[in-house]
Amino acid sequence: MRKMITVLTTLVLLLFGAASAFAVSPGTSTSSSIVNDPAFGITATYTGKDANGNHHVQLSWDNRGSNVNSYTVYRYPTLYPWGGEVAAGCSNLTTTSCEHVSAAYGQYGYVVRAYYQDGSIVQSKPAIVSIHKYSGPPATPIIYATEPVNGSFTVGFNIASGNNADRWELKENGQGVLLSPNYTGSLIENGQQPQHASNHFYNKPPGTYVYQVKLVNSYGTSLSSTITVVVP
Repeated sequence: MRKMITVLTTLVLLLFGAASAFAVSPGTSTSSSIVNDPAFGITATYTGKDANGNHHVQLSWDNRGSNVNSYTVYRYPTLYPWGGEVAAGCSNLTTTSCEHVSAAYGQYGYVVRAYYQDGSIVQSKPAIVSIHKYSGPPATPIIYATEPVNGSFTVGFNIASGNNADRWELKENGQGVLLSPNYTGSLIENGQQPQHASNHFYNKPPGTYVYQVKLVNSYGTSLSSTITVVVP
């Protein structure tokens, strides 16, 4: 039993160390030579996708003065912060800006390191960017509802094609339906592929209910038409 506890403790420590490593040092550098400076700022702006399907992110950061030899930008996926890599086109720079071009999508953090003449290295706070497969506001959702049976029915939406959404909202007689603690339902976006979600209602009292779906992504929103459900 004691041996098992020791093994489990070791695994937890290893995982914790991996998850926190990028806070100091992405890639293969040692954390002892790097200092995090929360006042060292970097901005990252997603500027769009080109005709080849590559995503462009414009980066700029604070000038740390004449004692800096060079700057290098690192990128890491926010879900796996220990997997940092040098951002292509943004290494060994003497300027304070660059553009990173990549085919990858998802949510990423960017940090920049300043390499000083005395050998010290200072790392910025991260800037987070979300890169999506879609290229514009959500397509207009087609709302539907099933016939009520004993007060139970389903309301949902479909997108046959067009830009996907990151989340959806459902209004009932103008009021938000509780799809989650903050009323919105999360969606998995896949560019311009079909997308669907629904919500089932149970034991609704007799009455007339009017529903409308709202879709949201980084570019904007879209609204469905309304649909009426009458519970006898």
